[in-house]
Amino acid sequence: MLIIAHRGASGHAPENTMAAFRLALDMNADGLELDVHQTKDGEVVICHDDDVKRTTNGQGLIQDMTLEELQRLDAGSWYGERFRGEKIPTLHEFMALIAETRLLINLEIKNLPFYYKGIEEKIVRTVLEHDLLERVVISSFDHYVLAAIVELEPRMKLGLLFGTSKSEPWSYVEQLPFRAYSLHPHYTVVNEEYIARSHSQGYKVYPYTVNERAWAEPLAIAGLDGVITNYPDRFL
Repeated sequence: MLIIAHRGASGHAPENTMAAFRLALDMNADGLELDVHQTKDGEVVICHDDDVKRTTNGQGLIQDMTLEELQRLDAGSWYGERFRGEKIPTLHEFMALIAETRLLINLEIKNLPFYYKGIEEKIVRTVLEHDLLERVVISSFDHYVLAAIVELEPRMKLGLLFGTSKSEPWSYVEQLPFRAYSLHPHYTVVNEEYIARSHSQGYKVYPYTVNERAWAEPLAIAGLDGVITNYPDRFL
């Protein structure tokens, strides 16, 4: 079972920062999960929310700000004084950090409620430039953007994100115009039957956000492919 650090080791460091990603590397996580948006001047940056107010000392929508404006913000001190000065990273910065590792990368496109025109091409180009096609899974709640990704690069691995309302997604998944690599459900809908049925149809299962070791242990035995967690150290 792979241990995938959710927004980096976000239980111990400010989420989606280079500090959180480096800490997950130090904890020997098997993979990293991150979220991307696009700036006003077309740069792909890493942040969970479309507004910076929760995780920086600024406010405003990412789509309305340039990269220069975003990188003036402090994305670390909200979590703790020792992280003061952490910045919102670019996708290129992140890729440079992990290119020489063997980690699985789960890159989530945050394309709702705002559509970022051209973000698909930029993500595909960045993945290929860093020779990471085999190690990247692109996921999203917006399944249209995944269809656009596979049009650009048919070899890309795609992960379908679901909330709690879709506890039996298999008939839906079979009707999509692309082949999914993995299912990323909320952990509360996952059990042994969910894992077995997904595997029978050729899908890996990576539930989010699993923070309790006791929940994961029996499902690891049942063949769960991985967990997306804020605390990779609890599982390793």
